[in-house]
Amino acid sequence: MARCEAMNWTEYDGLLLDHDGVLVELLDRDHITAGLREHGEPRLADLGVDLDPVLLDAFQVGADAGEIRALADRYGVDPTALWRCRDDAIETALHAATRNGEKPPYDDVDALTALDVPRGVVSNNQRRIVEFVLETHDLRSLFDTVQARDPTLASLDRKKPAPTYLEAAMAALDIEHPLYVGDSESDVVAADRANVDVAFLRRPHNADSSLSRDPTYEVSGLDEIVAAAQFG
Repeated sequence: MARCEAMNWTEYDGLLLDHDGVLVELLDRDHITAGLREHGEPRLADLGVDLDPVLLDAFQVGADAGEIRALADRYGVDPTALWRCRDDAIETALHAATRNGEKPPYDDVDALTALDVPRGVVSNNQRRIVEFVLETHDLRSLFDTVQARDPTLASLDRKKPAPTYLEAAMAALDIEHPLYVGDSESDVVAADRANVDVAFLRRPHNADSSLSRDPTYEVSGLDEIVAAAQFG
């Protein structure tokens, strides 16, 4: 793994970035729990389901589609409807958090304006949430494409570490050798599966995280990447 100073920017024809934890701050688990309780319980009540600890935990940590189907069978409801309740509740909660200033952009995001390359966002979050957050913070114009989840159960099979959204972004931008910036192991794995280089970005929330595989680069800010592109 190399520091960003070793980057040869001429190798890259675009820049792709994760959303939560890279462009905008993450919400902690307490916020998510509160949002699910406030906005999820009424929706689930319409299905005749209580938001018990098992379901709450599955909704927060991101169970896979098979687990959600098993839970739906346990509660005797349609799995698609069960997951849509979750995604709709999260959307409402994150919209409110964004408007309240609880999900601000990082200070170094503006540095990206200095990069004259195609740029895209690749996220496991819902596309409608990502678009809303970017629009609210006047950041949407920085990016030529946003590839993220639809609010459907089927979308869970496309989440990173699957390379689906990375490959979709590359196709949308007509690029072959982007640099991808992420803040989690799933980002590193997804980049590896898409055969693209990845910069692991350390923010306060992942400062002490360890990875089972090395990213191409490790950086402490988006401005490091911009500096490497300009002067490397």
